[in-house]
Amino acid sequence: MRTYNIKAVHMIRLEEGAEIISELKKACQEMKGGIIKGIGGLDRAKIAVFNPERGEYDVREVIGFHEIASLLGNLSIKKDGEKFLHLHVVLGSWRGVIAGHLIEGYVRGTAEIVIFELDKELNRTIEAGGLTLLDL
Repeated sequence: MRTYNIKAVHMIRLEEGAEIISELKKACQEMKGGIIKGIGGLDRAKIAVFNPERGEYDVREVIGFHEIASLLGNLSIKKDGEKFLHLHVVLGSWRGVIAGHLIEGYVRGTAEIVIFELDKELNRTIEAGGLTLLDL
C-alpha cells in the first residue's frame, strides 16, 4: 500500500466525436499519476477483456449509442516513461450492458470526466501473468 494526496481536481467535458483515450492523454501530459472517473455517451468503442489462460486481451467493437454508466481507472507511468491510462468502462443501452477495458471510444453527445491528479508518481512496472501491475 502507498498513500497519495490529491494535488488537483480537473474537470473535462468532451465534445461529440472526440476520442476519449487520445483526449485524456493530452489532458494528462504534465501529470505523474491520477484517478479518473466519468459519465456520458459513446457512439462506438473498442472494449477488451483479459483472458488469463492466454495472457492477452480479447477485443470487441461496440457500435451504436451507449450510455457510459461508469468510466473508472487510473493514470500511471510505465518503465519506459510512457503514460498509461488503465480505464474500465460499463456501457449500456436498451440492448444490454457491456463492460471491460476501454481501448478506444468516440463521444456521442458529451462525456464529463474528472481527473484527480496525484501528488507523486504512480508507477506501473511489475510484470505478472501477462499484465503490468502498479508498484504498490
